[in-house]
Amino acid sequence: MQQKSWKMMSKQQRYLIFDIFIAYFAMGLYLILIGSALPLMKAEYGISYRVGGLMMSAQQVGYLVIGVFISMIARRFPVKTVYLSFGILAFVGLALMMVTGNPFVLLFAMLLTGICKGSTCNFGNQFVSTLSGGNASLLNLSQAFFAVGACAAPLVAMLCGASWRLSFAITIAVGVVMFVHGLRVEIGSDAYIREESTQTVDFSFLRTKIFWMCAIILLCYLAIEGSVMGWLVTYFVDSGATDESTAQLLATALWGALLVGRFASAWLSTRFRPHHMIAVMSLGVALCFTGLMMSHTMIPMAVSTIGLGLFMAGMYGTTLGGSENLMEKYPMCMGMFIAVPGIGAALTQSAIGTIADSIGIRGGMCFLYVLVVVLLVATALFFVYHNRKTEQ
Repeated sequence: MQQKSWKMMSKQQRYLIFDIFIAYFAMGLYLILIGSALPLMKAEYGISYRVGGLMMSAQQVGYLVIGVFISMIARRFPVKTVYLSFGILAFVGLALMMVTGNPFVLLFAMLLTGICKGSTCNFGNQFVSTLSGGNASLLNLSQAFFAVGACAAPLVAMLCGASWRLSFAITIAVGVVMFVHGLRVEIGSDAYIREESTQTVDFSFLRTKIFWMCAIILLCYLAIEGSVMGWLVTYFVDSGATDESTAQLLATALWGALLVGRFASAWLSTRFRPHHMIAVMSLGVALCFTGLMMSHTMIPMAVSTIGLGLFMAGMYGTTLGGSENLMEKYPMCMGMFIAVPGIGAALTQSAIGTIADSIGIRGGMCFLYVLVVVLLVATALFFVYHNRKTEQ
């Protein structure tokens, strides 16, 4: 399929993609606000690192489960109904967290946010990829709106101060606006390839090398990003490196860098091949994460945090852009791109919390070095694979 730019699309198609932009903005807002509020919730509700890690894992489990089943659900029910229904669950989860500190309710609430995240990622990437013919620039642009929401989240948290419930209420209001806007979208076959329920589900993409290379890159990237997203403020505060307000400023700097990086990646994707960009990004992530773990003073921490955001920024959209349009050929593929990384991310969040209870949050975060090494190996294979394809 020929790639299409924004100007080449119909008004209806642009409206749907704009709705995805809003959904990604809301997703960035609620995911980062949970991480920003975690130290306050931890203190108020008496949550241990282990329970905090299980909460993060519950979110990833929801992301994983819905990634497997959302395409099947969308084959049996109207796509728009599924898209809107699952897209509002995160805000139900936030409301539950506002009213009780019961660990089981908190785990269920985080599960709902993960289900919403998985649904938004699945539908968003499929809509944008299908409508644009796999245009990596638009895929990165959609990720940029996630960064806008993520960048706004620490600022909202700072404005609300100790009232983390107020920040959650503001986010729920954004979710309501998103839902109302989504009522007007039209989702046709040009946006979502829907198979009949009587047809055999095609998983033949699991036998391709490119799927597994992309899936492993996404696994490592999402596990690292999710861990940084969920634990960064806690890491800065509990390790004694900064106070809470400075930690929020550093979190804002991280997502500001992600915002700039995602817009830059959308532009660079039109000029460089995905495997070249992924190679640079992976090396940058490894170097900046190392700098962050080794830093004990403000300036190197800030530089490493901003660098990590810049290099992580375009990995998701660029990896999907280098997947040889698998999502267009196989409707179940996007679900597996969510499911496989979801397993790694869920295990990682739980491992960090468990290790942190034993040796501290800095030791827990150092567990991410395992993912950094795997990321570099997968990136090397991805680079060699595409280089050989280019030479043929």
